Amino acid sequence: MKIIIPISLISAIFMFSCSTTLPEVEGMDYQAWVLDKYGCAGERIELVSLIDVNKEKFLRYNQNEIIDILGRPENQTLFTRSQTIFYYYIRHNPECTGQETMQEDDQVKLEIRFDALNRSKSLYVHNYVNPLKK
Repeated sequence: MKIIIPISLISAIFMFSCSTTLPEVEGMDYQAWVLDKYGCAGERIELVSLIDVNKEKFLRYNQNEIIDILGRPENQTLFTRSQTIFYYYIRHNPECTGQETMQEDDQVKLEIRFDALNRSKSLYVHNYVNPLKK
């Protein structure tokens, strides 16, 4: 009985110390982003402008941390020199019913590139003009 209490306390401390700290972006609803798979519910189109304007806050996270923050990407590509690219779809994806669909190159999507050391190094939103940028 005496051994169980310290072990459970240590394991609880370990579990909470390993959680990813979310970037502080005013107005960003990370849970809404994660739940809006392929952008079908229209939540991501409202949130992507906040990510785009605050892109520097999302850099230097590793792949697992980005997954903790934004959820699993809908697509990913292995690129040259051990680089990985995550894609999160925002609008016009064929997975969505009741929404206009477009070819892959014309869809609105968030791209996050990771270098060979597994750090996010660039963030770009394809086919999107951000209303928050001047």
